[in-house]
Amino acid sequence: MLNHSTAENLQALTKGAPCICFLYASPNELFSDSFADYQKSVLIATLTFWRGSAAPQGGTSGSGGYRCFRGTEFPSPQEYKSFDELADINRDSFGQQSGDILEAIKSFTASPTNDIDAEHFQSLILVMVAQESGGAGNVVGDGGLAHGLLQVQLQNPEETPVTCDPGSCTKDQILDMLQQGVYGHSDFGSAEPPGIAFYLATNSPGASLRFYNTGSLTDSNDYSVTPNLKSTQSYVSDIANRLLGVAPEGFPSKQWLKEECGFQPAE
Repeated sequence: MLNHSTAENLQALTKGAPCICFLYASPNELFSDSFADYQKSVLIATLTFWRGSAAPQGGTSGSGGYRCFRGTEFPSPQEYKSFDELADINRDSFGQQSGDILEAIKSFTASPTNDIDAEHFQSLILVMVAQESGGAGNVVGDGGLAHGLLQVQLQNPEETPVTCDPGSCTKDQILDMLQQGVYGHSDFGSAEPPGIAFYLATNSPGASLRFYNTGSLTDSNDYSVTPNLKSTQSYVSDIANRLLGVAPEGFPSKQWLKEECGFQPAE
């Protein structure tokens, strides 16, 4: 029977899930010195335990450590792995120019928001590169509209996308691709579409990432909601997991994300 001294056992028993638990005290315990302040034999305590850096309603966990972040859940900057740890986790997947990519990311020394400091901002950029392109500068997506390390969509016909084949990218090309994704495009007037820094200036990291992925925030109470299935419903959850240190090879299949998290795969 559970009593006041078995909180650790309770945590193990609930496997990290929130619970309302009834703690019973025996008559002997009730009149002991340690229970002098209690006046009832049944104590009702709301105890919430979280495994690791779990978010309040994050549920299912995959074999690679992937967690379903639902609603507006997103880890706090204090929960992010350090930049160096994330660099080690993603270095191999970034390929032979990983050093140049990481060096360029470190050049972004000013955060656009007080919510995260410069190092956490760099960590966010790093995992966005991992999500968007895997570190390959020649990736083209969205029917030919998205280009480069951060899959920037160019809407001005006068602009030329910055792309390069892995292993042949110059440092300037790498930096240009990152700047387009972080700050948007300003060579032809206003930045359109704006970069992640623009969204972070007025929104939470989770909401900003939904803006970046789809260009809009369809539901301010659920970052997985997208205007159509051409967008990635799991995008914000994916970035959250990468920030917590889930390696590229630890990501689950689209079918798992659909069945366990409720995220519909993009068309």
